[in-house]
Amino acid sequence: MDLAEVVLSSGAKSVAIVGTAKNVGKTVTMNYLAQELSSRGLTVGLVSSGRDGETTDSFTGEPKPSVVPPEGSWVATAEGVLGDAGGLMEIADVSEQPGLLGRLVLGRVVEPAPLELVGPKSVRELADVVAKLKSFGADIVLVDGALDRVAAASPWVTDVAVLATGAAADQNLRAIADRAAFVAWLWSRPRLPDPHARELASRALLQGTVAFIEDVPACAGPRYALRLTPYRSCLGYEEDIMSKAGSAAAVVVPGAVSSKFLAEAASWPEREDFSVVAASPVSVFVDQDPGVAIYVDREIRLLALTVNPVSYRGISYDPGRIAGAVARRVSEVSGRMLPVFDVVSGEVSGRGSIGMAMG
Repeated sequence: MDLAEVVLSSGAKSVAIVGTAKNVGKTVTMNYLAQELSSRGLTVGLVSSGRDGETTDSFTGEPKPSVVPPEGSWVATAEGVLGDAGGLMEIADVSEQPGLLGRLVLGRVVEPAPLELVGPKSVRELADVVAKLKSFGADIVLVDGALDRVAAASPWVTDVAVLATGAAADQNLRAIADRAAFVAWLWSRPRLPDPHARELASRALLQGTVAFIEDVPACAGPRYALRLTPYRSCLGYEEDIMSKAGSAAAVVVPGAVSSKFLAEAASWPEREDFSVVAASPVSVFVDQDPGVAIYVDREIRLLALTVNPVSYRGISYDPGRIAGAVARRVSEVSGRMLPVFDVVSGEVSGRGSIGMAMG
């Protein structure tokens, strides 16, 4: 099974393609999926949660692959970067609000040509664009993103996600695999197991209020109760909030969940099973396991990973070796056996290949 078949079998109508670092093959993965899905008879939509398809990397100065939408696909980008490609599109919609690179333009590709994608960064605006592309005729929308532009992978924007990593992510293969595995672990955070606790957490997040979920005596009726706080965010109030936790079972945090707050929660002495509930995994900003249970209101469906075995630093790996290393570490850290693809060579590891040596 190739990556396109994995996406098709998921039933997803929108896919986030997110890179762990620059130059790890995110654009190549997007082009691969766009072409493969189009060849299978689907009309594809393309949009970015930032900017993708530049011909030269602004950091390294190295050439970058362009986004090349298939004929008949729908794209969204800023009018300021359209250039000659604008003449090869049928424009269907132009936003009223101008951005740094002009208004957002949505159109159908009449003739394939390299195109730069510039899109909105906020979750709400990106979700609106994805919905518009579908309404114009896209069967499936591919959303480009990066870990510093988390809107693409938000479950409010896309149905599923594909994570790209590669030799450019680090100079050490183990570090590359560790980073990808941690993101896979974070993106696999589940919902609260108890339905009543889940309902209370959703209520607090809807109100946009930090709240504690507390145990109540069995004879009192419901097992849990919600205790609201005056805080709308944990940022800057990490210690203040945790000082009010008491013997609560969990704290629900709207918006960003900082590593400082997670550290405070992990060291809370009242109960070892204390947990933190976030809106989704992309709301949690941490680089390693914080030592406290993390749950989410909405989960991310991570389908697969892709690897780019070549780096602009001159580092390269055998495709099978890097794919196997990432697959094995993802399984060890996240407990999930996810397929790992090199879409250029056709190499695939995962499901049955996790015993390959790290090297």
